[in-house]
Amino acid sequence: MFLRKVFIRLIVVATVLWLLPAMGFSQTDEDGLATDIKTSLLSVAPGYTIYTAHGHCALRLQCPSAGLDLSFTYGLDDTAGNRLAFFTGDAMGEYSVAHTSDYLQDYINEGRQVVEYELNLSLQQKRRLWELLDNELARGAFRQYNYLTTNCASMCAYAVTSALQNDTKLVYDSISPILNGTYRNFVHHISKDRPWVDFFWNTLLGAEGDKVGQKGQKYSPSLLVETWQHASVVDAMGSRRPLLLENNGHVLIAGNDGHDTGWFTPTRCFIIVLLLMVALTIAEQKGRLRKLTIAVDGLLLLLQAVIGLALCYTTFCSSLDGTSGNWYVLVFNPLPLLLWLVLHQWSGFRHLVLGYFLLLIVFILLTPFVSQIDTSHGLVVMILAVRCLSNAKRKKAVNG
Repeated sequence: MFLRKVFIRLIVVATVLWLLPAMGFSQTDEDGLATDIKTSLLSVAPGYTIYTAHGHCALRLQCPSAGLDLSFTYGLDDTAGNRLAFFTGDAMGEYSVAHTSDYLQDYINEGRQVVEYELNLSLQQKRRLWELLDNELARGAFRQYNYLTTNCASMCAYAVTSALQNDTKLVYDSISPILNGTYRNFVHHISKDRPWVDFFWNTLLGAEGDKVGQKGQKYSPSLLVETWQHASVVDAMGSRRPLLLENNGHVLIAGNDGHDTGWFTPTRCFIIVLLLMVALTIAEQKGRLRKLTIAVDGLLLLLQAVIGLALCYTTFCSSLDGTSGNWYVLVFNPLPLLLWLVLHQWSGFRHLVLGYFLLLIVFILLTPFVSQIDTSHGLVVMILAVRCLSNAKRKKAVNG
């Protein structure tokens, strides 16, 4: 961590010295400042983990006469504690920098596609962008990281927009309707090629997920590219030029483009599990596999309690944006396990089980009317409902 901070400081110092008059540059203006600056956006294809599933992006700044080729990006302050703090809503984000060859090496190793889009900025705007990013590096991790609104893509957009002069602005010929939609629609869209990631985030998103939020904040790497492909830089005189020199960009790494959803989606998985639960319940009613059904019920109760504890924390205790007002805590909470541990010998416990079964049925019936409840989560609730009804019947038989 110390060496990383030292490296950042050296980069800042080197860049500041480069911005000052220098006699050795082969491409300079009358003040001795380099003029051969190139700025571009690097868009990285999605990976297969929760943290990489929406892709990544960076701003690449090059000055051949100064021997500089750096990639600036924004993300979580990369410590174990900060990654855990993400789920409390207290994680801090920061800009970081690396030599572009080092930055790309990770994606070469992972086989993820990287496309470069050169930005059509003026020389002054390029210099302002570089200066802004250097200043951000010096400030360190002082912003709260928010995966919905303060992420690598939105902060790349922020840096480029901030580098424009006051009399210059970005004008969009068209904009994706997703950017004007709810946070939930935004997450569904950027996770469409990673259904398990979509399932994970939709589990966390509560009623806040149905908010629209502020325009210009909901960005992912792919949506940022799509938006900038229809953006123009307009100055005070009305002169207009496209923000990207080439809409299709230049492929730096021809790896996986992230458009492989795979067959084993949550919906298909839970359909298979539901059918197995139905078959197990039928066998149980015929007096077979009794020990297996008890073990399965115990596992379901334990998983429900663990997931429920996590959801209760993110819903009621965490300040992570978008997680309050979560409907899933009605079903996924530690109460069923606690009641079973304390009251399973009670003769009236069957009525509690039936009451919980009715709650599950109502929850399933609400699926078409509540945006948060989707098909895959509805299937999970059906699995619980099947076993819940079977346990109520078994308890009745024992009491009888």
